[in-house]
Amino acid sequence: MANKTTEIKNLIGFLEKNNFYAECPCGDSFKLKEANLFALDEFNPEAEELYKEMKLAIAGRRAELKQLEKKGPERSENTSKSVNLGFIFERIAPTLPDFPFDKNDCRSMFDPIDYVIFNGLHKTGKVDKLFFVDIKSGEARLSKTQKQIKEIVENKKVIFKLY
Repeated sequence: MANKTTEIKNLIGFLEKNNFYAECPCGDSFKLKEANLFALDEFNPEAEELYKEMKLAIAGRRAELKQLEKKGPERSENTSKSVNLGFIFERIAPTLPDFPFDKNDCRSMFDPIDYVIFNGLHKTGKVDKLFFVDIKSGEARLSKTQKQIKEIVENKKVIFKLY
């Protein structure tokens, strides 16, 4: 290894003394003696400083990754709890005081949407509107199928068939 290091140092010295130039991929050229070249891990002061900075940055990134690894199962557990609570909330929502529909007008489907509401059926015996309702909590969003159903309803592509 010492022999390789000596060979590299000799080559660097030769390139610097003889005013060799290098061309950057960007098209600029520069003198190799101004490039702060070094042999293997025998850094010049500028490279040594940069090396230390990079080692510190890598150590910091490793610490961040370890923290993320520790939080992974916790995050997964929290997500699972949120989903389970969401399922429970979907089922009990019609019984909550702030639910905007008469619970007796609700017919549960739960998949792909939670409820079809026959507005007015319980109190008047007449349905004045139909509502397709999906209940979401937290940051939950409509699934692809639910978005399609929403679009179909909004575009009035709903048909009643009697068989």
